[in-house]
Parts: sequence; structure tokens; C-alpha cells
Amino acid sequence: MSDTITTIFSGNKLKCASALGVLVVAVTVSIVLSSLHKIEEGNVGVYFKYGALMETLTYPGVHYMAPFVVDVREIQIRPQTDTLDPLVSITKDGIQNTFIDIQVISRVKVDKLIYMIKKYGTSFRDALIYDRVKEELRIFCANHTIDEVYNTKFLQIVENVETNLKESIERLGEGGIDILNLVIPKPEIPSDIAHNYKQVKVQWTEQLVATQQQKTEQIKKETEKIRAIADAERKKAVLEITIQERLLEREGEKNISSIQNQILKERDENKANIAKYKVEKEAEANSKLFTDAYVKLNLATSISSNTKFYFSGERSELGALFDRIFRESN
Repeated sequence: MSDTITTIFSGNKLKCASALGVLVVAVTVSIVLSSLHKIEEGNVGVYFKYGALMETLTYPGVHYMAPFVVDVREIQIRPQTDTLDPLVSITKDGIQNTFIDIQVISRVKVDKLIYMIKKYGTSFRDALIYDRVKEELRIFCANHTIDEVYNTKFLQIVENVETNLKESIERLGEGGIDILNLVIPKPEIPSDIAHNYKQVKVQWTEQLVATQQQKTEQIKKETEKIRAIADAERKKAVLEITIQERLLEREGEKNISSIQNQILKERDENKANIAKYKVEKEAEANSKLFTDAYVKLNLATSISSNTKFYFSGERSELGALFDRIFRESN
């Protein structure tokens, strides 16, 4: 009986030892596993020992930490896009408007990360980015009318808010965050005001269309004017060429007439010279032929053929001639 009890007791003892051993192994494995952790790409690990932030940073990979004593937090350091909650603001003239889907793209500087977490906690983006954007938007709206916010100065909002946001980060967070981009859509405004703006836009579009039509008509008129001037210049050039051709023709005709006149003149002068020469030669021949002896001979020959002569005295022509002849012969 006692041997049986001893055997049972020994078996229970062995089972307890085995269970204890398994428990120790499980705890050991659990401790080892809890002390190992992995940091994902694009993040860094920051550590808190007994709740106090340590100066240690770890980069992507598997790392070891003291179990049950140290906690790890992953902080994203690659560019991060955040969409802010809807923001309600009041303009200078008391109109409420709501900004929806404001987006901020930012990047953390690793060398400033410990400082920002110590000062603002792991949610440092809330204090340094999101709250500052809301503050700057509210300030801008409070200093401008609804027309300036929604229309005339809307494009200045992003520049104004981004400039002041960067100054705030530099002042409050030692420039530990880079603002890569800021997108602020047009705010939602009361429906009646939006309707008025729509009507204004419709009228502006109509004016734009009318202005464009006027420009088109002006261009058409200018084109027609240019064409008319070109046609007139072309006709003028053609007319000038035609007139020049006619002048050349007239000049040619005049030259031809002058040449013909010159030919006729030279021909007449030649005939006149020939006639003059003939007369001169005949006169020269006659002067040599009609000598006194020749004249007397011909006279005598002519008289000899007559049988009757009538004299009327010395005063008649024939009597005077005979008297002259007979006087010269004596």
C-alpha cells in the first residue's frame, strides 16, 4: 500500500516538474519574443523606458529591447499626406464658410524628431501642422470679406497660410518638419451667396463670349480691309503697268513717226538737191552755151527763115535789136 502511494506521489512530482519546465520555457520564449521588434521601411523607432523618452533611434530592420521595461513607437519619416477635418471659419463681414479636404504633405527631419516628441509628444503633427493651418485660415478669413476669400484673393490663401505655417514650425519646432505641399480647396459658402456668384459667373461668361465675338468681327473687318487694300494695290499696280505699256507704245509710235518723217525729209532734201544740182548744171551749161556769137547766130538763123519784116521805127523792139546788132558789127 505504501509502495503504491509512493509511486503515485513520485508520478505527480514528475508531472509538476515537467509542467514547471514547460512554463519556464514558455515564459522565456515570450520574454525573448517581446524583446524583439521590427521597424518598417520609411519609419524610425523611438523608445520609452519607464515612460521616459530615450535618445535612441532605430532604423528599418529587427531590433532588441529590454522586455517589460522599454516600449517602442514607430514614427513615419517618409513624406506623409494628411487630410484635415472640415474647418469652419467666419469672414470679416460675418459670413460662415467651410473648408473641406484640406491636404498637407509633410516630411519629418530625423535629427529634430526627439526634440519634437519631447515637447509635443508622438502626435507632434497635430500641434505643429494641423492646428496651425486651422489657426492661419481662421485669421485670414477674419481679416477679409467673403468676396475676397471666395473670389478675388482666394489664390493668396495657400501662399499666406503656407508661409505662416513654415514660420510657426521654425519657431515652435526648430524647423523639424518640411511642408512639401498644401492644398486648400474653395470653401463651401451659403447657397444664396453661391447662387449669386454663379449668376455673376454666367454674366461674366456672356460678356466674355460677346467680347470674343466683337474681336472676331473686328478681325474679320480687318481681314476684309487688308484684302480690299491688297486688291486696290494690285489693281493700281496692273493699271500702272498698263499705262506704262501704253506710254511705251506711244513712245514707240512717236519714234517710228519721227523716223519716217526724217526719212521723208531726207528723201525730199535729196530730191531738192538733185533738182538744184540739175538746174545749176543746166544754168552752167547755158551760161557756157549762150554766148553773144551763139545768140546772134541763132537770131540770124531765125530771121533768115522769115520773108517779111515789119519795122515801126527805131523805137520798136525789133528795130532796136537790129540797130544794136548793126552798131556792134560796125
